[in-house]
Amino acid sequence: MNVLLNDSSVLLNLLAAGCLEIVARATGWQLAICPAVRNEVKRLRDQHTGELVDVDLSPFITAGLLRVLELSGEVEEALYVEQAAVVDDGEAMSIALAASRRLDLAIDDRQARNHAHRIFPEIRLWSTPDILKKWVDAAQIEPSVLREAIRLVEIRARYFPPKTHPLAGWWQASRQV
Repeated sequence: MNVLLNDSSVLLNLLAAGCLEIVARATGWQLAICPAVRNEVKRLRDQHTGELVDVDLSPFITAGLLRVLELSGEVEEALYVEQAAVVDDGEAMSIALAASRRLDLAIDDRQARNHAHRIFPEIRLWSTPDILKKWVDAAQIEPSVLREAIRLVEIRARYFPPKTHPLAGWWQASRQV
């Protein structure tokens, strides 16, 4: 089973869409986060009122859908400190763990993605659209289910892929189906 380490941005998007568990099962990924991401993921918008509501990751962690990976050893600690000089804590810890353990990394922040790709080109990077596309392809998801997932991501997490993203056209077309 491949591990996909999630930064807070992608994790919030999957939680907003309500598809964390089914994405993990369909893709065969063991989803993971680091402690800094666990601490950053606090709230999402209510889809009806727009008010921020608390997010509780503990059921996902207890059920084994999300593993929490701690930094281990001086090498990972040093990598984390180096990355934290450039990007936020959750991104820095995620990048350090992915680089050290050769894990795929799910991250949407453009600056952090560019930094990770430049410094650690061997890390396979995934974005929210990449993950949803893999889910759709792996599980042959109905267009209406994908449309609803995208709608929820946009409303609850306020995420929209950049126009330059390779899957921006796919995302937009999937919203219309």
